Amino acid sequence: MIFAENLRARRKKLGLFAEELANRVHVSRSYITLLENGKRLPGKNLLPKIARALKLEKSIVVEWYLAEQREKLGVK
Repeated sequence: MIFAENLRARRKKLGLFAEELANRVHVSRSYITLLENGKRLPGKNLLPKIARALKLEKSIVVEWYLAEQREKLGVK
């Protein structure tokens, strides 16, 4: 749950509620909850929006995503 853990940690570090992040990314709060609980991964079109909302470079969020995918596939 690399993506989920990083997403939650960064949101909390910025002092954002899930609802605030959802508004910035233009998704529902429940979708943010699914992401943070590792139940879903965002589509590729959402990655830049998430990066902007979290004040990160897009490459960092993409790396979280790729690390999650590698973990699921058992690839190092």
